[in-house]
Amino acid sequence: MSRTGLAIRMLLLAVGMMVVAVLSAWVAFTFLTQGGEVTVPALEGVELRAALELASRDQLGLRVKGTGYDLGTPPGHVISQDPLPGTKIKANRTVYVVVSQGTPSVFIPNLTSLTLRKAELQLAQAGLTLGKIAHAHDDEIHPGLVITQSPPPGQFVPRSDSINLLLSDGPRPAVYLLPDMTGLPMETVLSRIRDWNMRSGRIMEIVDEKVPPGTVAALTPPPGSAVVEGQSIHLTVTKMPGPAEPSQVVLYHHTMPFGLLDRTLTLVLETDGNERTVWEDTIGPGSSVSIPVVVSSPGVLKAYVDKVFLEEREVP
Repeated sequence: MSRTGLAIRMLLLAVGMMVVAVLSAWVAFTFLTQGGEVTVPALEGVELRAALELASRDQLGLRVKGTGYDLGTPPGHVISQDPLPGTKIKANRTVYVVVSQGTPSVFIPNLTSLTLRKAELQLAQAGLTLGKIAHAHDDEIHPGLVITQSPPPGQFVPRSDSINLLLSDGPRPAVYLLPDMTGLPMETVLSRIRDWNMRSGRIMEIVDEKVPPGTVAALTPPPGSAVVEGQSIHLTVTKMPGPAEPSQVVLYHHTMPFGLLDRTLTLVLETDGNERTVWEDTIGPGSSVSIPVVVSSPGVLKAYVDKVFLEEREVP
């Protein structure tokens, strides 16, 4: 073979090798850029574990990037995803999802006739909180049970909303007009108080030589007042004078202003530089009391309502 022919064959061989190299590079590039791609599956509305299985089947990873409330998506299901369904990405990439915490609104349970403790548990399980508590008498609902609630059951409200409750104090106690029992023996008056399902309160003594010892001289509340079952009735009874006990009785009158709550009235007597509480009790709104205070020496009588100073006056 001539040198010219040999040169031509070597040139053709070199060109062929270059073509093979170019074709190999193109095939590798096509495999890497197209053959390694996958299509992102639709994960929205799918339960999280099932979404993970779908992603793994398509050679993709899955990561939760957040949670949120969604009215139409049950808790634990995917609300949204990134990349979107149908997007082509390389295998082994990660799809990010937002998972639902459920509806932003919750259903109010029926709390009627439940104890306060059980009502609190029901509210907590429903994603709600306990609001204000009020009390009222009810002839049918036992004491301590829920009479009604606000908002009422059977509707949707925002999560963590407060539910107010009205609790029963049981049947309304019987109301009596306190009769005038002054002048009767103390034992007789105490027996009648017990018969009316009321309580005997404090018994104070005053000196009175004109009536037998143990005679009721005054009642608190005074005769004619409206009293209820369980209320305390305080008595002032007579006794014989002692040799070293000169004393006088001072009546302290007070009327509580009208309102919603009972108030506590306290009387403190200061004599000879010493203070002592001589009377304390709860009085209903608008009620009037006449309280006898035995004073053995000059001093100052101080009145407090709910521990707040009201007034003072010199006695006797």
